[in-house]
Amino acid sequence: MKHLTRSVIALFGYVSFLAAGPAAAQVGPVQPVLVLPTGNSEIPHNRPNFHNDYSVPIDVFVDARGRVTNVVVTQSSGNVDVDGVAASFMRERTFLPAVDDRGEAMDALVRVTVNMFTRGSKKVVRVTTKPPPVALEMDRVQRMTCADFLWEVERMQKDANIKDTSFEQTPYMSALLYKQTRNVPIEVEDKFWDVWDDLHEKVVNRCEKQQTRLYFTDVLVPALDGTLPAPETVTASSP
Repeated sequence: MKHLTRSVIALFGYVSFLAAGPAAAQVGPVQPVLVLPTGNSEIPHNRPNFHNDYSVPIDVFVDARGRVTNVVVTQSSGNVDVDGVAASFMRERTFLPAVDDRGEAMDALVRVTVNMFTRGSKKVVRVTTKPPPVALEMDRVQRMTCADFLWEVERMQKDANIKDTSFEQTPYMSALLYKQTRNVPIEVEDKFWDVWDDLHEKVVNRCEKQQTRLYFTDVLVPALDGTLPAPETVTASSP
């Protein structure tokens, strides 16, 4: 089994679950995912010399092939040139298309913020994506099988060049849902986010061995329970 690709394993698990009788959770809806050309979330950017850093919110319309068809600056930065550069940057991007509740590609709107700043002497851009409505996404997360979850993770890694998927749509929402259902104390929240990437990888590894199980309830929750320090431990060790 170790020599099989994740996609083959996920497909086998998903088909097995369907054959078992109960209806399987669908992989979608999933909003468009930005493709990272080099795998780095900070993208080098040839732009004019702006004296300040800027963050520009933009609505991006993406078709079923992942192409940007329109962009709209939803709140001006106060600098028309900056707004234009941010909009042009997003027009040149490529996305993985959104998928519907049947897993089929569809046209969709995704809301992003274009963050323009410098890293040392280099001008870079980092695009952050606004997640979908929390209630709907958390409901979807609880209905997903591990096969559904692994399909999303591999799609982001393989087709969007995202090296660390832990803060992408589904993993991030899963973390929020876990914090909510387990009432993670505010005293350990920083620690939780510090180790979330490692915890996410732990969940991925467990899911690969349990394709037909429910991703959140059967795998993620048991994998995370007991991994965080007690609040009094964090408080005692704080400077």
